[in-house]
Amino acid sequence: MNKMINFILWPAVGGLVFGLVLLQMPRLAEVVPALNAFQPPQPVIEETRPSYTFSDAFSKAAPAVVSINSTSDVKRSVGTSGGFISPFSRPIYLDGESTSLGSGVILSPDGYIITSYHIFEVHDSDVLEVSLPEITITLYNGETMEARIVSVDPQNDLALLKVDGTDMAYLTPAEQSTLDAGDIVLAIGNPRNIGQSVTLGIISALLRSRDSYVIQTDAAINPGSSGGALIDVDGRLVGINSTIVTESGGSEGISFAIPAHKAHNLMLAYIEQGPGGFMGIDGRFLSRIAGRMLLDMDVRGLWVEQVSENGPADKGGLRVNDVIIDLAGIEIVSNETAIQAIQTTSRLGPGETVLATVYRGGEIVTIPIVLGVGEAVMYWSSENEPLFDPNPFSDGLL
Repeated sequence: MNKMINFILWPAVGGLVFGLVLLQMPRLAEVVPALNAFQPPQPVIEETRPSYTFSDAFSKAAPAVVSINSTSDVKRSVGTSGGFISPFSRPIYLDGESTSLGSGVILSPDGYIITSYHIFEVHDSDVLEVSLPEITITLYNGETMEARIVSVDPQNDLALLKVDGTDMAYLTPAEQSTLDAGDIVLAIGNPRNIGQSVTLGIISALLRSRDSYVIQTDAAINPGSSGGALIDVDGRLVGINSTIVTESGGSEGISFAIPAHKAHNLMLAYIEQGPGGFMGIDGRFLSRIAGRMLLDMDVRGLWVEQVSENGPADKGGLRVNDVIIDLAGIEIVSNETAIQAIQTTSRLGPGETVLATVYRGGEIVTIPIVLGVGEAVMYWSSENEPLFDPNPFSDGLL
């Protein structure tokens, strides 16, 4: 019995004790550092990042994407339906505000910003007047700045803004020839005003029309992302997010973007043009219904509310409450023709003469105006009709 204890039991107990000592070595080594030399080597675990991350592209592009808030004063009619007013009651007008949210992309270090034109439109059948929008942009670092519209391209749903900035982060467009269906893209914007975010997708198709095209993507884009950046995996600007196809009001995987080169060309054209001719007036576009209501005149056009003292229009004889029905040879009968007339005027050089056909007190007069130096004012319509449909399949604006 004693031999069995000596040869079996005691070795087992000794091995158990030795094993317990080995398990406690890390703790004992904290108290007795010399024991570190007797510990077995520990495996080295290396931290690795996944090879499919797009954080570098996002970090490069994000500082050049801004949030845009636009506010316009509006005058709404009360008690109207489809433009009909009861002959037994006087029309009532209410002053209010119209606000919109979007995103934008900085295209140059001196503060040129591209965004979507439609975020500044007011689509409300009860609105009779719309003032020029007051625009505030919010930078990536949270700083806010006042912006102004300097040029628009309604056909491509683009608007060019300008802020007084220097050394700003900006994006450069990718080469058009490098784009193809299946390319990975990222959409950056401020969806539903929750803050800047990025989504991943691919270019689903390039919808070509003559010498142009629209980019279709399945990257998730929601309201508030209009005017935001569509970038490639290298952080280069591919497109400007514009419209979505949706039945629910949210992203359903079919979105459209305007090619980046069109946005860049709009900026270059404005810069190369230099100071354009301006008239020196402040006003707004009135529909025929608004003309009857507000001025008791069956006329539509640009209603002149203010004339700059000693400005070109003042010297030419334009007066407050005149309604310009034709400017620079363009009859003003709709939103689009109004903007075309303003754009045409702004492209004329200072010193050139523009003819304004004006409705005044029941008479029509033609006034020649010698243009001065400055920026033409952008006018916004009160009529409930969109100016831009980039694709016949699009159902919603962002």
